[in-house]
Amino acid sequence: MKIRILDRYLFWETAQVWLAVTGVLLTILLSDRFTKILSKAAAGDIPREFLLQVAAFNGLRFLVLLIPVSLLLAIMLALGRLYRDQEIAAMAGCGAGLRHFYRPFAWLAGVLSLLTALLAFEWGPWAARRMDALLRDASVSVQYSPFEAGQFKSVAGGRALFYSDSVDAEGRATGVFAEIPETTGTRLIVARSGQHAVDPATGERVLQLHDGVRYTGEPGRADYELLGFDSFSLRVRPPPILGDISKRDRADTRDLLVSDRREDRAELHWRLAAPLSVLLLSFLAIPLAHLGPRAGRYSRLVWGILAYLIYSNLLAVGQTLLQRGAVPEALGLWWVHALAAITAGALIHLRHGGFTGKTSLTTA
Repeated sequence: MKIRILDRYLFWETAQVWLAVTGVLLTILLSDRFTKILSKAAAGDIPREFLLQVAAFNGLRFLVLLIPVSLLLAIMLALGRLYRDQEIAAMAGCGAGLRHFYRPFAWLAGVLSLLTALLAFEWGPWAARRMDALLRDASVSVQYSPFEAGQFKSVAGGRALFYSDSVDAEGRATGVFAEIPETTGTRLIVARSGQHAVDPATGERVLQLHDGVRYTGEPGRADYELLGFDSFSLRVRPPPILGDISKRDRADTRDLLVSDRREDRAELHWRLAAPLSVLLLSFLAIPLAHLGPRAGRYSRLVWGILAYLIYSNLLAVGQTLLQRGAVPEALGLWWVHALAAITAGALIHLRHGGFTGKTSLTTA
């Protein structure tokens, strides 16, 4: 048997399973998140056209968490099928030792580890910042969009009130009523039609009303000033949008590197743990996937899930200890990775007799 062909076979077999598992897990997570965003859009808190962008940014963030566990499950599922179909026994009978089984998985884990590093250090925090800015901008956009068919709409923090009979797909409204409080009284405007746009230079909402009447005066008095107009413009300035820099998972990695705060250093160790966990879990998955001749294909998955839960929870505990200063920074989360590496090495030795190159097919 040509080992190169075997490597390609194991690599692509596992890669296809990984794509399927990642797709399923990502769909589940995005569905839950998308439901929450959709409820905000239905309530009018954010525009509907922003939904796909928010889902895309969430997807980048979720991949950091999904890649380690999805690779673990993919390796166990792929090897489970090979054990069940006796392909592992056939490979061992053709002289394929342990190192031949680990090599393609190491290649796949290396590629996914690099991808996870990019997501953890660069793309993930960037996506979180972009999503926050998008949601804030969307909220302001909805708040300062004055026209909504058949409803009174308060804009500018209650400083103006608008009503329109109908609004078309391009944002043009008919039957417009507006109430705008001023220092000298209240301005009431009734117009046949209107539309609004955003001034790209200032960010102001420019409201253009057509064919109407403007009433200016104080409520309760009869000396209102009436002024007819063919075209009338109003400008509403939204408040400045301030970024939320208090969340460390959104911080730029370069800022974390130069920071000496415990919380920032703990976040840096957490990001470093993401690509390392891909490598460690992939090596842990191979001995965990070992099946006996009559065992079910999915009988070992529970051990893989349990191993991931223990590992991820220990990382979370270690990050908390770092933030509180209970663990020195030099130790960081390395003790968790060391435990995972020792466990993987012990299982490899138990299942396969160490790194001798001989694959054991006996059941445990």
